[in-house]
Amino acid sequence: MTKKEEDFIGNFKGNREIISQFLVKTKEIKRTKNNKPYLELTLQDKTGQIKGRMFTKQTYKEFDNIEVNSVWNIVGKIQEFPVGSGKYNILIKKLHISKKYEKDEFIRKIEHYDSHVKYLRNAIKGVENPHLKKILTTIFEDSEFKHKFFTAPAAKIHHHNYTGGLLVHTNEVIEICETISNIYEGINHDLLITGAILHDIGKIKTYDYDTDDIEVNYEGRMLDHIFIGANMLETVVEKIDTPKTLRIQLIHMILSHHGKTELGWGSTVDPKIPEAIALHHADDISAKITDSLE
Repeated sequence: MTKKEEDFIGNFKGNREIISQFLVKTKEIKRTKNNKPYLELTLQDKTGQIKGRMFTKQTYKEFDNIEVNSVWNIVGKIQEFPVGSGKYNILIKKLHISKKYEKDEFIRKIEHYDSHVKYLRNAIKGVENPHLKKILTTIFEDSEFKHKFFTAPAAKIHHHNYTGGLLVHTNEVIEICETISNIYEGINHDLLITGAILHDIGKIKTYDYDTDDIEVNYEGRMLDHIFIGANMLETVVEKIDTPKTLRIQLIHMILSHHGKTELGWGSTVDPKIPEAIALHHADDISAKITDSLE
């Protein structure tokens, strides 16, 4: 069975009835303002993700029956909410598991892969500081690292959670940082861009993603991508002649890129230099705006 083009999430336009297949990524029981339970699903195809909501007297039974990471036939209505926003959800009337489907129609992958790779390579070429350039070229000369970096997701559930998502997220952060650097003359451009390129490198060791079912692995659960990334960077800079202050600043940017420690987002230190502050906000903008557009 093949999905119709108009039934792909990325092609939704206007309110209408729909009968089509979707991959169920998450399931959750929520409650209305009147405290009545309803079922909320995260639905996916290769073009994106949306929410599906089902209001039924058998909420708990439906919840127990639904298998996450399986493809389901869904009958329902596409609804734009808020009106005029271009964002949609599906009001589900009924659903049953699909036995025949085209797997590639439900696995999200990076779009315009070659353009993203080219953008990153140009960003590395644009770094003029010889010490920072050496760090970047040394890291990306490793073919195993490069393959993992170009294919890894940036998250399990939220922003850029698909094959190649880390590359897309990194490029967004680079572009935001380029703009910040153009606005503020006091910013060290090369340090900021190098930090943008490397800030999430620990994620290549954080997730298992051989299939579309992204899972945080043992190393990721025990150490987290921030520590892993800082450790990876420190291992590289110890092998090459990098000035101590520059080395400390770059590692600091990785350790602090989730903002102040009091936020509880995983930073081990507060951002203490302009480049670290800029990187944190660029990372936050990329993640939150992308998540809000899903």
